[in-house]
Amino acid sequence: MKNILLICEDGISSNFLLKSAESFMEAYNVDFNLMSSDYTQADTYLNKNINLVLLAPQASYHDKEIKMIDGRAPVMTIPDDVYGWANGEKLVKFIMDKFPTAEAM
Repeated sequence: MKNILLICEDGISSNFLLKSAESFMEAYNVDFNLMSSDYTQADTYLNKNINLVLLAPQASYHDKEIKMIDGRAPVMTIPDDVYGWANGEKLVKFIMDKFPTAEAM
C-alpha cells in the first residue's frame, strides 16, 4: 500500500479531492491510502511512512513548509486540471503514473 498525503491551505479542498478519488481507487483496484491535511498538521502525517506528498497548486508557494517536508517524502504539485475540478479519476491516474507497480492489486 502506498500512502499519499494531499496538502492544501486549510485541508478542506484536499479532503474534498480525496473523497472524489475514493470511488475511482476502488474502480481501478489500486492500493492507495490517501490522507488530507493543511500545512499546520502535515508534520503529524509525515511519520506514517508517506510515499508521496501532493500539494495543491495554490499552496505550492510555501517554501518554508515544503523544505520541512522535502527529504522525508517526494513532493509534487497536483496539476491544475486535477485540483481545480476536484477530478478524482484524474488524481488516481496521476498517482498510478507515479507508482506503476501499485496498480491493480
